[in-house]
Amino acid sequence: MASQDWLQMRSLAGEEKIRRIVDNGPVVLRIREIAGGSSTPTVVLSDTSSDITLTDSDGDAITCDLSAAAYNTVGEVADYINSAGAGSWECRVVDALRSDASNDVWPNGAVTASTSEEGETTFDVKSDTSALTKYRLRVAYDYLADPEAAKRKSHRVILKKFIYNADLTAAAGAIKVYQCTGNRATTEVQIFSALSVDTTDTTHDFGDGITAGENGELVICVDGAVVDSNAGFVQAQYKRE
Repeated sequence: MASQDWLQMRSLAGEEKIRRIVDNGPVVLRIREIAGGSSTPTVVLSDTSSDITLTDSDGDAITCDLSAAAYNTVGEVADYINSAGAGSWECRVVDALRSDASNDVWPNGAVTASTSEEGETTFDVKSDTSALTKYRLRVAYDYLADPEAAKRKSHRVILKKFIYNADLTAAAGAIKVYQCTGNRATTEVQIFSALSVDTTDTTHDFGDGITAGENGELVICVDGAVVDSNAGFVQAQYKRE
């Protein structure tokens, strides 16, 4: 068990952070190629065949049928990539719940490699806001592609408040916060809900903050038939320690 002195030191060394996503901005899956071969790796989504195909730098490919019952959720796709692509790929669920749909809710075509906020070269599969009709924003200690990164162990995040604006159908309980715990943060439990508000900057302030506990993460959810209005956003203010 951590000592009181150590916990106090960790709190004092904590960082105040802000994270914001906009329409079509949530990173559903963060995928990193680790094969180390000589070819250029690729990640391609096909609406026609409802597939995601990953070809590593050794030229080896894996394909996941997103329309199949075994892979039609975000969590199932992430688990497939980490299993079938072991040694070549690592994949982490970011701005999504594991139960979210995977088929026909991600932009069609090649996924462009980019440099993440952690400095990794990753393929970020993003949400099509209009197709999914939801916003998701994860509050985590880090956003590394490795789902079991040691860097985030013995840490916690504290959500102070979040603000959103979305073109949606207002409904009771459509604003939610989920606590994600366990190995790879795969256990998701709803801990907060509120009425959604249409096209209005709306803030939920938690005072000193809420936490998912040691090594846990939080996912802010905005539901209620959200559409892509080109002006929507979700923004979280939190502390990581």
